[in-house]
Formats: sequence, structure tokens, C-alpha cells
Amino acid sequence: MKVNLVGEKIRLTNSIKEEIDQIIEFEKSNNNFVNHYEKEHHINLLEDKDCFHLSIRRLEDDKLVGHMILFGGESKDKVLEFRRLAINEKGSGFGREAVRLLKKLCFEELKYHRLWLDVYSDNGRAIHVYESEGFIFEGELRDKFKIDSSYRSQRIYSMLEDEYKSKN
Repeated sequence: MKVNLVGEKIRLTNSIKEEIDQIIEFEKSNNNFVNHYEKEHHINLLEDKDCFHLSIRRLEDDKLVGHMILFGGESKDKVLEFRRLAINEKGSGFGREAVRLLKKLCFEELKYHRLWLDVYSDNGRAIHVYESEGFIFEGELRDKFKIDSSYRSQRIYSMLEDEYKSKN
């Protein structure tokens, strides 16, 4: 599916192969909260019909400022997983606007029923955005990942179609 959603400051478009090196740099600069994929994996995702690999571009100059990865493009259950968001310019409001455009894509364009995500429990900035954008906390996967000698937990959030429609 071709994606081109325009907000006030950004637009979401399908990522292209020529952007992958920059996207990997965005992931590495966000490595405390975003796992990164190798280049070949990103390239394969561009062709994966179940995946939406989206670039976030600043409207004023079309500069790449981040990316998102979503899974569920072929979901028979109408469920979309919001797997990754990496923004290169923090504090710009690009992340919040990207989340809003994502909700529009999920519920208005795709007509899906459920949008869900997981987030490290120590990522307070992201949790604040998700909660303030109407995502509902479903639970925590305690000590899910071992990183060096300690563990990290993940929180699960979701939004249902009716919840989105009641606020928009």
C-alpha cells in the first residue's frame, strides 16, 4: 500500500532503499530505546507485504527526520502492531505528530480494529506520548530482555477502533 499522510509539520511516506543507511543511523542514535536492524533486514522489510516501513519527512524541506515500522498489513484480524519509531530531532513534536498520523492510517485509511505497541518501561518520554494520545495500558512484561547484567521490562499499550473514533 502506498502511504502519503500529511500533518502540520511532517508527512509519512513509504521508505525507500536509498534511505536505509540514514534510518540505521537514527536507530543507533536511539539505541537506548530502539533495537536496530541490519541493512539487509531493512531492505527485505521494504518488500514485505505485512510490513509498513515508513519514513517521516519534515514538510518545510522534505528532510528525513525519522521512521516507523508497522506490522499487520495482511492481518485478517485487522490488528496493526506499531513496532518501531525513531526520531532524529527530539523535542520537535515530530514523534507525537507521527503517532497521530499513524492512528489515522490505522483507523481511517486501513479501517483496522486494533493498534498496539510495546515500549520499554523506563522510556518515560514515549510512555507520556502514548498515554496522552489515548493508548490504554494493558500490562507489563517484567524483565523481558536481558541487557548486559540487568533486565528491562516492557509495557503493552493498545487502542481500539471505537476508542479512536470517540476522540476524533
